[in-house]
Amino acid sequence: MAEFTLKEIASAVGGLAINRTGIKDESITISGVCTDSRAVEPGNLFVALVGEHFDGHQFCKEVSDKGGKVFMISREACLPEQSVGIIVPDTLKAYQDLAKYRRKRLGCKVIAVTGSVGKTSTREMIALAMASSYRTHVTTANNNNEIGLPSTILAAPEDTEIIVLEMGMRQLGEIRVLTGIAAPDIAVVTNIGVSHIELLGSRESILAAKMEICEGLGPEGILIINGDDPFLSGYVSEPSNRRWRQLAAAAWTAKSCETLQTDFCVHADRMVMSETGTSFDAVIVDDKQTEQTISLRIRATGRHHIKNAMISIMCARFAGVDPESACLALQNYHPMSGRGKIIQTKRFTVCDDAYNASPESMMAAFENVAMISGARRKIAAIGGMLELGGYASELHYEIGAGAAESGIDCIYVCGEFAEKVREGALSVRPGIPVKVFADRDQLTDVLIGDLLPYDVLLCNASHSFRFDLVSEAIIRLDGGPISVEKEERS
Repeated sequence: MAEFTLKEIASAVGGLAINRTGIKDESITISGVCTDSRAVEPGNLFVALVGEHFDGHQFCKEVSDKGGKVFMISREACLPEQSVGIIVPDTLKAYQDLAKYRRKRLGCKVIAVTGSVGKTSTREMIALAMASSYRTHVTTANNNNEIGLPSTILAAPEDTEIIVLEMGMRQLGEIRVLTGIAAPDIAVVTNIGVSHIELLGSRESILAAKMEICEGLGPEGILIINGDDPFLSGYVSEPSNRRWRQLAAAAWTAKSCETLQTDFCVHADRMVMSETGTSFDAVIVDDKQTEQTISLRIRATGRHHIKNAMISIMCARFAGVDPESACLALQNYHPMSGRGKIIQTKRFTVCDDAYNASPESMMAAFENVAMISGARRKIAAIGGMLELGGYASELHYEIGAGAAESGIDCIYVCGEFAEKVREGALSVRPGIPVKVFADRDQLTDVLIGDLLPYDVLLCNASHSFRFDLVSEAIIRLDGGPISVEKEERS
């Protein structure tokens, strides 16, 4: 928890301190920073943020009644009696400035992660690897925006040695603000996909928005990328874009790294996957072409998790963590709910990938299900993908085609572009059963009646479709999850 003096905060944010307590300024200390009036505790600084649908100034009296006595506000009239106010023109900007100051004061290393897909899984793996050697603090939940990132920094314990931060965005310029606050030592970009293309217009604009992360790197900064992503490969190959001292990549083959001329690279060998996890060799190659091979197993399935693990190993290498220690720590990783978690019931295998969806994540999910299913029947329950703008029709068609190409046996789909999914699937395999529904509930009811013993079911859709409820219904129908260790399949 962050601790500050009143003078320290006022100086950090350029605010005017007004003391109505009768206590000397130098005797006033603050423990913790809070933006939610419901969660404030005595000793906290309450920051009255203002948004489109809320105004924290309305809750200052409520906070005072709970024992809160220090307020960061932009309207002095809202300062309760017997309280201290730090008056600033813009409370959000001041909140971010305070986080920026705290980051400098902590003096710890910062690893920042962005990308169209895989940010959260990668950040969790990196945090596991770092925690094997350092006191590590990491973004929780979805706190990856202009409010959540400062909150993460301000919540870090005073003895933190590494902070792992996730950075999200919806528009150009947003990651520029976040990286300016975080000043990362290591920047990670997982990939460039089409998430938010409705808002940004093109993958080139998405690339530009994501690569703003490099603007916060210092002179010793390190950039780690997915070496197989063509947009990232093109970006780092352009000398005018270089804002990093060292470049590292995680790729499927050593050739990809050689093409990029990386300082360090890690690629995968001997990959084996099953419902219970993934085994592979991580081959680390340094700038002297010295190789180190480490075998590891993670409790997650899918090639994308291998790539995320390799990125984590690179982060560990640059942060001074022994790669073997990092790999041991990664054995404790398992996917979060809704992010490709495999749940075994008495009769079914459910791949719960319903937290969110994009074309890239859906294609990866199809591939994952195909790899773990063997001869069993593969069912895909699919909802819509949002924020695709004018590309939505084409991309839903491609998803249908991708499902059919990957070997999905039957598709259950709802959403505005469900017919496009059906058309895409039938274009590849004219006989594939594709059932289109008006809504999720109708889909669930029919699916429950159609499932057969040993079926493998994938549930995937954008978050607002709540396809997690489809997964839950099937799991509940079969008596809940069970723990079964199974033989691995290559």
